[in-house]
Amino acid sequence: MPANKASAANKANNSTRAERRSVYLLAAVNLVTLGSLTAPVVAGIPLKIAALLPEEHRATALATVLTLGGLAALLANPFFGALSDRTRGRFGRRRPWMLGGTVAGFISVAALAGADSLPAIIVGWVCTQTAFNATLAAAAALLADSVPETRRAAAAGVFTAAAFVGTLPPLVLTALLPRHVELVSLVMPLIAFVVVGLAMTVPDRAASALPAPRRDIGAASVSSPFPKEFAAVWLQRLAMQSAFSLASAFTIYLIIDRMTHDPVAATPVAMVATLAGGTGIVLGAAVGGAWASRLQRHLPFLVCGALGLAAGASLRSIADAPLLLWAAASMGGLAVGIYLAVNLALAMRVIPAGRAGTYLGVLNIAETIPQVLAPVAAAALLHVGHGDPVSGATDNYLMLYLCAAVVALLSLATLPALRRAARGTATSQPVRSPPDEVSRTLNRTHLDGDKSAR
Repeated sequence: MPANKASAANKANNSTRAERRSVYLLAAVNLVTLGSLTAPVVAGIPLKIAALLPEEHRATALATVLTLGGLAALLANPFFGALSDRTRGRFGRRRPWMLGGTVAGFISVAALAGADSLPAIIVGWVCTQTAFNATLAAAAALLADSVPETRRAAAAGVFTAAAFVGTLPPLVLTALLPRHVELVSLVMPLIAFVVVGLAMTVPDRAASALPAPRRDIGAASVSSPFPKEFAAVWLQRLAMQSAFSLASAFTIYLIIDRMTHDPVAATPVAMVATLAGGTGIVLGAAVGGAWASRLQRHLPFLVCGALGLAAGASLRSIADAPLLLWAAASMGGLAVGIYLAVNLALAMRVIPAGRAGTYLGVLNIAETIPQVLAPVAAAALLHVGHGDPVSGATDNYLMLYLCAAVVALLSLATLPALRRAARGTATSQPVRSPPDEVSRTLNRTHLDGDKSAR
C-alpha cells in the first residue's frame, strides 16, 4: 500500500508539472502573438503611410487602416474559436488553428512590410489581424481545456500578464532600431514559430473527452444560446474595458495641458505613466489570479478591480503633477490586472463544456469594442462643459476621467447575477484533468487499505 501511495503521489507531481508547463507555454504563445501585432501599430504602419501620403491625409488613412484591422480582429476571434470547437482530427481541435494562424500571420506581416500602397497596407493589416487572432482564440480555448477549475484563476493571471509583457520587446526594438522597422516587425513572428512549435506538445483533448454540459445554472440552449452568467461576465468585461480605455485616453494631452506645456517634455512623463500602468497590470494579474485560486473566491477580486479602477480614474481626473499621474496609472493598472485574471477564470467556469473557443471568442468582443469606440466617446466627453476646471485648458479632462470612474462602478451592477457561479456552481464541468484522476487513485488506494485492515 505505501508503494501505491508513493506511485500515486509521483503521478500527481508529474501531472502538476505538466499542467504548469502547458500554462506557461500557452502564456508564451499569447505573449509572442500580441507582440507580433504591436510593432506594425507602433511604427510600421504609421511610417509607411507617412511616406506614401501627404500630411493632410495621414491621420484619416491611419484611422481607416487601424479601424478595419480592429473589425477584422473583432470578427476573427469568435469565428476561429467556433471553428476550433468543431474541428476533429489527429492533431486535436485547437493546435491546428494555433499553428495555422502563426504561419499565416508571418506571411501577412512579411507582405505588410513590403506594401507600397494604401490598399496593400489595408489588406496586409487585415490579414495580419485575422491570422493572429486565430492563434489567440485557439490558445485561450486550449488553456480553458487544459486547466482544472481550482487553478483556472492562477492560470488566467499568468496568461493575462503575458499579453501585456508581449508588447514590450517590439517597443524596445523599435526605439533602438528606428531605421529598421520592417525587420523589427518580423522578429516577434519569427519567435512565434519557435514558441508555437513548443506549444504543439500541449495535450489537445478530443471533443469526445469532454463531459456533457450541466444544466443547473442558465445553461445554453437552442432558444437561449448564452448562459445568463456568461452574459453577466460579458457585460462586466465590456464596462471595465470601456472604463479602462476612457481612463487611459489622451494622456499625452493631459500632461501637456496640466503639467509640462511642452510636447517634448511630456513624452518621458507619458512613457513612465505607460510603464507604471503596464507593470501594475502584470503584477495585478499574476498575483491576483494566484490569490483567487488559493482562496477559491472570485467576487472580492472583481469588486476590488472595479473600485481600484474607479479610484485610479478619479485620481487621474485631478492629477496636476507627474507623481499623481503615475500613482493613478499604477493604481488603475493593478486593479485592471486583478480584474482581468479573475474575469477570465469566471468566464471559463460558466461556459458549456466543449465550447470554450466560441464563448471566449465572444468574450473577446467585449474587449475589442471599447478599443474601437472609446477614442470617439473620449473626444466627445472632452468638449462637455466649459473646459478643464483644474488647468483652465479647453479640453475637460475632469469630466472624461470621472466618467471613466462611473463606468467602472457600473460594472458592479452585474455581480448579483454572478453570485452562484462565483461560489463554484458552474454551467459546465471542467475537462477532466490528470490531477483529478490521481486524486481518485489516492482515494481508491485509501479505501482498499481500509478494506484490507478490516
